[in-house]
Amino acid sequence: MKLNWGTGLAITLGIFILGMGTVTYKAMTQRHDLVTTDYYAKEIAYQETIEQKKNASALAGKCQLKVEEGELMLHFPASLNGADASAEIEMYSPTHAEKDFNLSYENWTVASLNLPAEKLSAGKWIAKIHLNTDSTDYYFETDFLLP
Repeated sequence: MKLNWGTGLAITLGIFILGMGTVTYKAMTQRHDLVTTDYYAKEIAYQETIEQKKNASALAGKCQLKVEEGELMLHFPASLNGADASAEIEMYSPTHAEKDFNLSYENWTVASLNLPAEKLSAGKWIAKIHLNTDSTDYYFETDFLLP
């Protein structure tokens, strides 16, 4: 069987239309959550976060999240241990906005924290930590992967 140019063109256009339809369908069924619902207000206040990041980078150590004996532990730099502070921790899941949650600690002495592992599921998590001491504000951001 011999095909002429008209038949080849029709087959090519048909394949193109099917391909574009498939891509359009896939694009329409994808989830597209915003990173945060109040992103505009957070963007305006971001200069404060930049200053807090500078304060955190001036410290000798970094804030670390580790899984120790089946528990999720948050360790602060040693130079902050013993300081009176308040902290706000935002646990952010990049893939599922409904899993995000916040923790708040008021009037406590900086030490290692045990985070509630029952609220965390497998996957990537980002911890955004705002630590306010008497003299300085700090911002730490660390990510980790739970198996």
